[in-house]
Amino acid sequence: MNILNKTLLLLVLPVTIAVADTSKQLDFSSLVNDFMKKDNILKKTINLSGKERMLTQNMAKLALQSSLNIQGDKSRKELKKVADLYDKTLNGFKNGDKDLGLEPATDKKVKEQIAIVEKAWKPFYEAVNKIVEGKDKDGKALKYIVENNEKLLKLSNDLVEAYEASNTSVNYLEKARLHTVNVAGRQRMLTQKMTKEKLLILKGQNEYLPKLSKTVELFDTSLTALIKGDKSQKITKPTNKKIVNQLKVVSKLWEELKPLYKKKKNSPKELATIITKNEVLLKEMNAMVKMAEKEAEY
Repeated sequence: MNILNKTLLLLVLPVTIAVADTSKQLDFSSLVNDFMKKDNILKKTINLSGKERMLTQNMAKLALQSSLNIQGDKSRKELKKVADLYDKTLNGFKNGDKDLGLEPATDKKVKEQIAIVEKAWKPFYEAVNKIVEGKDKDGKALKYIVENNEKLLKLSNDLVEAYEASNTSVNYLEKARLHTVNVAGRQRMLTQKMTKEKLLILKGQNEYLPKLSKTVELFDTSLTALIKGDKSQKITKPTNKKIVNQLKVVSKLWEELKPLYKKKKNSPKELATIITKNEVLLKEMNAMVKMAEKEAEY
């Protein structure tokens, strides 16, 4: 090889190496971005599937409020809104939904669970619409909702767990984060479930007293775990200031509401406080779940 060719080779070689290194960096960056995208989509999906659990109890609560003429028209309008959201989200899991940021399910077990939920949802949705339209004169639609809301809740919860199980990562922190979104999302459901149970007791169904006690206890212990962390539940203690402060807001509201939920008989004023502040508790808990989903650090 002559001197000119050697010189040209020495000039070209660093450029070739640099291009190769850049290509590797781009490939690695693409892999990281793809991983982050999948992780974010899964957190969002667990958040929304967890929200479906809450909506089952919210619907039951609103149907009972309507039957007891508690915020009658408002309860029926909200019931329609909530039922339509449940339906839209369930369809989004199956077919994708750009508005909700959902992609069509691909995991076999997730798809199977969606089909199971759809089957239970159809008659439940019909019963809800009867109440919304004022066509439940015989009370059969309300009876169906009272008797089947926890079945729909369980099936919705099974869907959350199927999504969580679809995570193939072995990273402890990633798994813990997904589980935290799940548990925090469950708290939203419990706010509605305990109010539903309060209303059923108000209607004279005292068999719900022990159920209410368990619901209150689960919300209380789960809130403590979210605040302090719990290794046995794979929940890490939060260090993110936004999340820590939001949990303090939830905790303060809970301190006010907890004794009212635990009380066997409430005055009209106390019941009004439960109905009103329950919505605030749900809103603040929902804000915390969104932070757990979207914040880079927990």
